[in-house]
Amino acid sequence: MTDRGVRRLVAAAALLLGVTDLVLAAGHRTRLQAGFLGAGWVLDAVFGARYVLLIAGIALIVVARSLLHGKRNAWWIALAAAIVSTMGHHVKEADAAGLALSVAVVVGVVAARRRFPARSDPALARRGVQVLGIGLLAVFAYGTIGLYLLDRNFQTSTTFGESIEGALRLLALLPASAIEPVTRHGRWFVDSVRFAALAVVLVGLARIVATVVFRRDRRDSTTVVDILQRWATTSLAHFELLDDKSWLIAEDRQAFIGYKVIGTTAVALGEPIGAFDSCRQVLQEFARLCELNGWTPALHQVTPTGEQLLTTTGFKTLKIGEEAIIEVQAWSVDAKEYKSLRSALRRVERAGLELFELPRPIDDATMDQLRDVSDSWMSGGGQRERTFTVGKFDPDYLQSTTVLVVRHRETGEIVAFANVLPSYQSGEGNFDLMRRRDDAPNGVMEFLFVGLIDRFRAEGREGMNLGLAPLANITGDSLADRALRVLYERGDKAFHYQGLRTFKDKWHPRWEDRYLGYRNDADLPKIATAVIRAGELPKPRSAWGRVRSIARAFPVSLAVSGLIIWLMAVSAIDRESHASILRHFGLGWHDLARLQLWRLPSSQLIEDRPGFVWSNVALCLIVLPIAEWTVKSRRTIATFFLGDWISTVPVLIAVRLASASGNSSAIETIRGRDSGPSSGAWALAATVAMSLEHRIARRVAVGTIFVFLLGALLLHHRLFDIQHVVSATAAAAFTLVLGRRAKRDRPAR
Repeated sequence: MTDRGVRRLVAAAALLLGVTDLVLAAGHRTRLQAGFLGAGWVLDAVFGARYVLLIAGIALIVVARSLLHGKRNAWWIALAAAIVSTMGHHVKEADAAGLALSVAVVVGVVAARRRFPARSDPALARRGVQVLGIGLLAVFAYGTIGLYLLDRNFQTSTTFGESIEGALRLLALLPASAIEPVTRHGRWFVDSVRFAALAVVLVGLARIVATVVFRRDRRDSTTVVDILQRWATTSLAHFELLDDKSWLIAEDRQAFIGYKVIGTTAVALGEPIGAFDSCRQVLQEFARLCELNGWTPALHQVTPTGEQLLTTTGFKTLKIGEEAIIEVQAWSVDAKEYKSLRSALRRVERAGLELFELPRPIDDATMDQLRDVSDSWMSGGGQRERTFTVGKFDPDYLQSTTVLVVRHRETGEIVAFANVLPSYQSGEGNFDLMRRRDDAPNGVMEFLFVGLIDRFRAEGREGMNLGLAPLANITGDSLADRALRVLYERGDKAFHYQGLRTFKDKWHPRWEDRYLGYRNDADLPKIATAVIRAGELPKPRSAWGRVRSIARAFPVSLAVSGLIIWLMAVSAIDRESHASILRHFGLGWHDLARLQLWRLPSSQLIEDRPGFVWSNVALCLIVLPIAEWTVKSRRTIATFFLGDWISTVPVLIAVRLASASGNSSAIETIRGRDSGPSSGAWALAATVAMSLEHRIARRVAVGTIFVFLLGALLLHHRLFDIQHVVSATAAAAFTLVLGRRAKRDRPAR
């Protein structure tokens, strides 16, 4: 059986055992019977069968996919999990089938050891170990502190030692011994510890068995250029030097493969280039490199010569299209089939256009004209830049090639251009970018084509390469061949395969087959996706990158809003916990008198009633980001907290004085605790309004805020309405003072 077949069998067995373990772990019988190992009572005392099976099952399921890729770390984890699973199954009861499956997996994994050579990414593996260690330690600390502080949510009060024991059991996904939750919040806390432990294990294992993260190494560019000069004959040769390629160079330095890693697929550009024996050697090295790193190898647009090399080294091939080559020595514009072409050429000449080769280096003004032509071409035809098998508009790239332009004789204005690529050892001329202005005269591209043909003919070239016509003339009978034919016939509206073939065919070229090299038929869908993605330029920013940029731009907003909403959610889930949170973190006069000043910031983050206070949620989600965008993070956080304190402390003092004078309402109020983020949010709103540069907008915004706050105060007579007015007034006054000081200091700079 092949290595891939063995890995499939082992992965399937590991997955089956993992599912079996999870099913048995979910059963009601959890005590481990004494088995032939004689260690059942030890395991039951320390772990418990359910935990043993649960952890083993999770580990086996997580690493099953990595076993398919031959990952050595996955092999070690699967072996350990299968051994633990063997110890966790019953012997005297109905779990004998599970025991037999565990033993079979252990034997199979050990026997297949040499079939799992692939490396995992060292950096990610280290992070995985760190995640497991630090993450489980953090979950343990979270569980211990929670069990100790939230003892009223459990059946009996806990000592610190009992909390440690309970946290260890929760970490092991076991019942928490004598610590039984009696409230909804207690049950939620117990479940949160278990879920957190599971999450840490899953993330840690996934990182440990991760595929090698590809890091490009382009230090051998001199060797690659030398090999191209001596051996390159294909139309794709010059694209090996694009900055999206990495190179695997043969040990004797006489051949190389240029490739790009897309996900877990290594896509090579054509066949190896170099001396024949060295090409065979580097192709085998490429297959071995992919096996070690857990990559799927593929070679895109292989020539018939390269196809013979691939089939003799264990690769399969699939025809993916044909490449068009004009026989320039025999081609003539005077042929009868080019009557319409001759009309187009005369039309271009009457428009006063000429073909011109730009001197090198290209000056900046001319490069700007070329860029304008390229931009017009892209916007007019809905085109986009690509890479891998073509170049993109880049001044450095164009400076390294010969550029032919179509320009007006009198003004020198450029309306179209193409860049000519080095032919190396090929007898064919080749070009890459061919672009024109959207408003250029009809026939200008044909004019440029004919100019290229004449140039290559004058150089003594045998042909001019027009590039690949994808999926053209696929005639095989395999499932893949039939699928490609269907795509060619029915996907023309989306991909224009037939239109591209028709355009190239009007030049009456000869056609050469091009192939895809691969190892296994099952990899073809994955390889097809990778080939498509290989030509895509990286997006300026991925979705995760955008999330990270938002987090970097609004750290205060995310942190404060997230904490406030989380505390609201906790009190909504367990309304009884709100009183405890308010007692420990709210701010009252008696707390202020005892100089418990740490309650000043904490009181802002909790509400005066359980559940969600939607008005404050809206304030935080709207005002905080706007303020952070307008006045930056440091001032946002300072205004948010100071604005609340400036209003809270004076109001508490005033209420205390009123209660001392016998005011019954004040006496009742002074017994409670102040809380909520609204005063800080209104301070930020006033700050943002006062920071507006346009005078009318500033006045309207400030006026609207104070009309709203004063109206609420007059209508409802609530204590926190007074705080809102005080905090907004203080923030507005402070912003006004800062603004005047800045104006006064500006002329002195």
